[in-house]
Amino acid sequence: MKINGIPTGKIDQYYKKMQQHQAAQQSESKDDSTKISARAKIIMTARAELKNIAEPGSEKIANLKAELKNGSYQVDSQQISAKILKKFK
Repeated sequence: MKINGIPTGKIDQYYKKMQQHQAAQQSESKDDSTKISARAKIIMTARAELKNIAEPGSEKIANLKAELKNGSYQVDSQQISAKILKKFK
């Protein structure tokens, strides 16, 4: 009895095509992307601008801190007591 080899030419071609197809699908799925809406872009720019703006009263607070550190901050007890009494009237 004579046994010939199994012809694998067509199977090899099919296998190579399947590998190429799977490789193409994997490369396509690796590319993730995000889309930012126009509203989100506006919000992002507004937040960036707000970070650059100084807080109201920050200069006054900085001056008070400097006076406290130097020991030159003076409290007027008359004004404090007048405002306390004004709250309770």
